[in-house]
Amino acid sequence: MDLKTFEIAKNHIKIKCGVIVLGDDLLVIIAGGKEHIGAIAVSIPRTSLKYKDRLSASTSIFTRISHKEDEIVKKVGDKVASSTGKFTTVVAGIHFDNITEDEISLIFELCEQIADRIIREVNKTKLS
Repeated sequence: MDLKTFEIAKNHIKIKCGVIVLGDDLLVIIAGGKEHIGAIAVSIPRTSLKYKDRLSASTSIFTRISHKEDEIVKKVGDKVASSTGKFTTVVAGIHFDNITEDEISLIFELCEQIADRIIREVNKTKLS
């Protein structure tokens, strides 16, 4: 098992990420503010239904009641699985008190950057 961690921040919003390589699979943990488990996604890479020469992903989500991380885990899971071809599980828990709409948008932007960084690292090193 190989664990890689990194942080990404803008303004006062800091998001932490851990990636564990489990054989051919990836476990991605995303946390920020008051850390917890808010949602989990399991993304399975598959051939695109529309474009047979491309990968896509099928994703199942479990969301804790009253939590909003489902959109984050789905987007990150879909993107990582379809870009790397790896079975990917994403766990996220992000909570900042009195957060604004702009800060929520920033969190989504940072999580998109996290997905891009994971994809670059996996494809660069051909982790298996």
